[in-house]
Amino acid sequence: MNMADKLKKGLTAKRISVKSVIAMVLFGAIILVFVLFGMKQTEIGGAGYAARVNNSLVTVADLRSESNRLEQMYAPMFGGQAVGETQRQFLRQQALENLINQEIVSQAAEKAGVLSTDAEVQDVITTEIPVFQRDGRFSKENYFQILQANNLNASSFEDRIRKDKRSQRARRLMEVASLPLNLEVQKLKELRAEQMNVSFAKFEKDDVLKSMVLPAGEIAKKLADADFQKRVEDYYNSNKVEFAVNPEARAQHILVKSDGTPEGDKKALEKIKDIQKKAASQDFGKLAKEFSDDTGSKDKGGELGFFGKGRMVPEFEAAVFGQAIGQIGEPVKTNFGYHLVKVLERKEQKQKTLDEVKPQIAQRLAASENYENELKALEEGLQQKNDAQVDSVLAKMGVKWEETGFFDLSADLVPKLNSPEASRAVFELSEKNKIVNRLIRDGEQKFVLKMKAAKKEAPATEVALDQVIARERSTEVFTSWVESVKQNSTIERNNSVLQQ
Repeated sequence: MNMADKLKKGLTAKRISVKSVIAMVLFGAIILVFVLFGMKQTEIGGAGYAARVNNSLVTVADLRSESNRLEQMYAPMFGGQAVGETQRQFLRQQALENLINQEIVSQAAEKAGVLSTDAEVQDVITTEIPVFQRDGRFSKENYFQILQANNLNASSFEDRIRKDKRSQRARRLMEVASLPLNLEVQKLKELRAEQMNVSFAKFEKDDVLKSMVLPAGEIAKKLADADFQKRVEDYYNSNKVEFAVNPEARAQHILVKSDGTPEGDKKALEKIKDIQKKAASQDFGKLAKEFSDDTGSKDKGGELGFFGKGRMVPEFEAAVFGQAIGQIGEPVKTNFGYHLVKVLERKEQKQKTLDEVKPQIAQRLAASENYENELKALEEGLQQKNDAQVDSVLAKMGVKWEETGFFDLSADLVPKLNSPEASRAVFELSEKNKIVNRLIRDGEQKFVLKMKAAKKEAPATEVALDQVIARERSTEVFTSWVESVKQNSTIERNNSVLQQ
């Protein structure tokens, strides 16, 4: 029995229908939280507003209810552990955006003439939410008791149901409008039945150049040519910044972490100053191993190795590049806490000379020249559908063939290619045309495509493609609609409630 069947059986045993659960999730999030998780009245209530959407308010009570719902929904992701403050802040923000979107959709639906009736609202309350029932029948007493326990009144609760109904109906109308034609569904079924396995070679120039290394003797011959030597000199003069060696420093440090509070900063500063006194007469590396809170460097005696400017936070970098070598400076405060820094060595900025980098530039220019020649030969081989020439060129470039594996032709992106251009080119392949006779370019990437195998095979499981297409299209339309309405709405968020 799968999970869905178990859930259905469990609900049936409790006389709760799947339809009722959906109603509770959609219309009774506050009640669901209250009944299932034992929330107390003081935890649910709250005055004021969380956001203003045009002329309507999103209440703090709604925000807390939606936040609790999201916490319970995401609880399995945290392994059953209590949600931490960072996660709670994120979920609270998400809850607020959910409520704003719901209000936006409800207002827009009402403006467009999508309405919900009093009879529909009454039906939800009296038949679809089991906690309002007693002995299988709606109980007005239960209804008002639960609303009161959640700091709600009947008017606001019923208005919420009415809004949710409007939103559902607007979404459903978009799904209906997005249903595809029968011909389109038939063509999609045919594409899903057609499967293909494609051989491909994928490469970028920079990667190929690394594999096209010329022997030192050949580079020396190249440099003996006056024209080539001039090209090397021109490249150096045009790209001097590429051969500048930035300043670097090698340092040790000891970190005492702080929690960021004034009391935490005070304790961390007192501890680092005590270590500073010890460092005047004791080995800095041993003190780092004993006291440092930086787990990445403490076992190495606080050693950080060489690093350039821009790698560390500004306060730490200023100390490393400003202190005298061999001395231990005053404590440095950063977001991590307090540091003691000992600079061991520094390399000043310098410019490499042409003679120093001439072989490196010559190698690059020669490899780039060879690459362009091989690329031309590859394109010629593809145009002529000369498999032997294509394979030979790819081997010289160090590029290997791969396979996508079988995929059906309805896929938006072909597996492993991950390229819109290459995925579109796949449709040029067939039993008669087993190689795309051109090089496919997508940004810096280049592709060679060949048919490996093709077969017809119906999907293992049949799905209602018209519904799948309608859902996908309506989601795009719905999202676009909501965003356009938001742009023309006045939304004011009360961010202070997110900190509560």
